[in-house]
Amino acid sequence: MAQPPSPAPPVLKRRPNDEQKAVLNTTAKTVLINALAGTGKTTTLVTKAADLVQMRGARRVLMLAYSDAGLAAIHDRLARYMPAASREVRIMTVEQLCEGLLKDQGLPVHRLTEPLERQLLIRQAHAALRQELQRGPGHAGDVPPEAAEFAARELDVQAFIDFEALAKQRLLLRDIAREGVGAAAYCRDHALDHGLYLLLRQYERLRRGPDDEPQFYAPGDCTYEIARQLWELDADAPYPLLEGRHDAVLFDELQDLDEAAMLVLRRLVAGGNGVFVGAGDFNQHILPGAFSVFGDGLERLRQELPEPPEVLTLHSTYRFGQAICAGLNPLFGVAFETHYPNQSARFERLAYDGDDDCAQQLLAIHQTVRRLPAPANGTAPCLTVVLRSPEDSVLLEWCFGHEGVHYACRGMKRFYQRREIALVLALLWALPGRGGPVQLTQGILSSAIEGLLRYVRRGSRPDADVLANGFFDLQALAQQSTAEVDTRAVAGELVHQPERLRDFLLRASFDPNAPVASAACEAWLALPPEVCADAGRLCRHPLLHRFFAEAPISPQEHRQCLDSLQALSRICEGLPVDEFLGRLTLMVQSGMQQHREQEAPSLQLLTVERCKGHEYDHVAVPLVERGRFPRAAARHEAYRERNMLYVAMTRAKKHLWLLEGRKRPLGPGPV
Repeated sequence: MAQPPSPAPPVLKRRPNDEQKAVLNTTAKTVLINALAGTGKTTTLVTKAADLVQMRGARRVLMLAYSDAGLAAIHDRLARYMPAASREVRIMTVEQLCEGLLKDQGLPVHRLTEPLERQLLIRQAHAALRQELQRGPGHAGDVPPEAAEFAARELDVQAFIDFEALAKQRLLLRDIAREGVGAAAYCRDHALDHGLYLLLRQYERLRRGPDDEPQFYAPGDCTYEIARQLWELDADAPYPLLEGRHDAVLFDELQDLDEAAMLVLRRLVAGGNGVFVGAGDFNQHILPGAFSVFGDGLERLRQELPEPPEVLTLHSTYRFGQAICAGLNPLFGVAFETHYPNQSARFERLAYDGDDDCAQQLLAIHQTVRRLPAPANGTAPCLTVVLRSPEDSVLLEWCFGHEGVHYACRGMKRFYQRREIALVLALLWALPGRGGPVQLTQGILSSAIEGLLRYVRRGSRPDADVLANGFFDLQALAQQSTAEVDTRAVAGELVHQPERLRDFLLRASFDPNAPVASAACEAWLALPPEVCADAGRLCRHPLLHRFFAEAPISPQEHRQCLDSLQALSRICEGLPVDEFLGRLTLMVQSGMQQHREQEAPSLQLLTVERCKGHEYDHVAVPLVERGRFPRAAARHEAYRERNMLYVAMTRAKKHLWLLEGRKRPLGPGPV
């Protein structure tokens, strides 16, 4: 690297601490930074980039992040810490890097970003698979039992999207070929759905076309395509597109790497691209596709890199003070140190006897936060409540709403707008025994119709002639498919017409001659009037359980629906249907009024996934108990559950409350 004639010192807003100086001063060619939460790992990488550009003459620095959120964090730090040098640094995600590599090969990259288009393509692949299985190699008996069972049930599009993402991240097709036991046996050995595997093969066959050239790329496909090229090469074979292009490569979010991205990174590090510095908090690997989820991510990463790296650690956190450090260290078996020993911080560990008690304690915490003086920026203090699951918000929202708390949901809908709950609300409203004047809002009905289409109506199948040509035909598919409608427009037609709404719930169609969509729904709408005396008991009715049990959804989603039903039954236990819906309406109207008046919320609810990468002054983590948060899981998933709690608790800057069940409190130490 050529030395600049007169190097200028990096433009930094905060002096690096001793741990960060070790990263700046190391002469190792390959460095891994094992960083705890709030220790400034992204800032450290940006500082390293500034040092490489301004002090060491680097002119081709590549900064990578795994996610778009990580990318935004790098951009933010660059603007704050080294604006003059940022022009020397290329910043992108792994997916963007791989997209550029495909374009460098002269390959067209047609992005598929519309969810509707992708769903139609999946449905076409499913219909093609069904035709293939029906023909069979010789007769129906030649079809594997797993495949026959998959073909017989309705398609769960979301289950396939999740399976496809994991299969590509973990390079499933490569592993099946390596083991040589056949796909069916491999799927049985690894508890995978063989039918979804077959659908993946069919989907990829159509996506790639008869010439095996991808016709489009969905998110993640560019990384997968480059990984395919790399695994087909011999280990020592050159890959010029990843060789000698950079003076330094800096990578953030190493804890989230999947197998496909790791294959790309390994070639990048081995390709003569100067210094490599990667940073990650391996207590935060919570993404399902990350290979590091098994708890040995740092050691695995060391083995994957072409030469032994120097491992440096960041313990000193800028985010919170000594009290929170002292609370976190024994719980997680870590070694947080505060960079500012006198920084104000509080950690309170509270016990609750039940969910209602937990909710009341949160209300008291909220009042405590509301009484705090406003900070210098003038914004009112706000309590952030981090949840393991959206279902846990139902009781809390009900309590907050009836106490007049203006709360916000970040990254999730309010409970009455979630499709499975909104559908149950519509079914309660449609019962013949209900006599009150309550009207559900258009928004709730829109979500209810989404639920009806999700859990009841069966999607139409593409025409056989469309399938025969082996190509995707979006226009033809869109004309045939009835799986997607404008639910808000439909809700607008039904909101003041109860009889039409009942008929729509029964048939999932405006056509009066359409067949009944669900026998369970038909039986529900014929229940006697006296059942409306207790809405909570109705939410536990076998017909509702049957309703979701017959839906074309994954076991995981089915369990989530039942959890939502249970949570809903708790808040309306003992209330007549009319009274419950009346209270709900008042709660909804109050929230709408607060929104119209642009009143700032004093409490926000969000899940662990949504809070990752953020920090908040006042954080409460409720409903924590063994088996619930963290959930009971097999050992390889137990690391992920433990990390979920770690992420939730390390978001606090000033005050952290941990609310744990008195009967099943947390044990100290790592998993």
